[in-house]
Amino acid sequence: MKGPTLELNINSASDLENVNYITKMNVYAVITLLGDKKIQKAKTGVDHYGGSSPNWNHAVKFSVNERLAREGRLTLVVGLFSSRLLGNKDIGEVEVPLRYLLPSTNGNGNGHEMKFVTYQVRTPSEKMKGSLTFSYRFSDTPVISGPAYQQVPASWASPSQHGYGPHCYMPQPPQPQNEEIRLQKAGLVVSALSLFRE
Repeated sequence: MKGPTLELNINSASDLENVNYITKMNVYAVITLLGDKKIQKAKTGVDHYGGSSPNWNHAVKFSVNERLAREGRLTLVVGLFSSRLLGNKDIGEVEVPLRYLLPSTNGNGNGHEMKFVTYQVRTPSEKMKGSLTFSYRFSDTPVISGPAYQQVPASWASPSQHGYGPHCYMPQPPQPQNEEIRLQKAGLVVSALSLFRE
């Protein structure tokens, strides 16, 4: 019997520890479902604008072995990292036993609506700094197998350390259009230099 599908939307984080010190952080998240024989993993894109409060709005699906989840053997881990040229830096992580997210067996499920939760982020130095907000639901839609990192169109915390309720999602600012203009100007400069060489 196939288990349910966990549909996640990694929305945003806020007030993360700045591990870059001088420059703004470019933060991405790695989402992993641990405890089953097959480790499922996905990665968000990098937010180049948010710094310590990144936004991703990244969707991902994991197939769930409900028996293992209810026995407390499956864990959702979201690791946060700063993308850097000289090596990515660990910011912290959120670790959630999946049984805390499962609908109850008495019929009080989370329905078809995405449920928003916020968890504190535990840094590598074991302190709580910042928070991560994501939404989730369980469905019968099967997960289509793909690469280890799913790219869809992206801390340990006990149940008492997270809060429920609506959290406004601020969309990521649009990509600047000046990159194309910069490339066009670079092409003009090359053309002008070739004229001088003739």
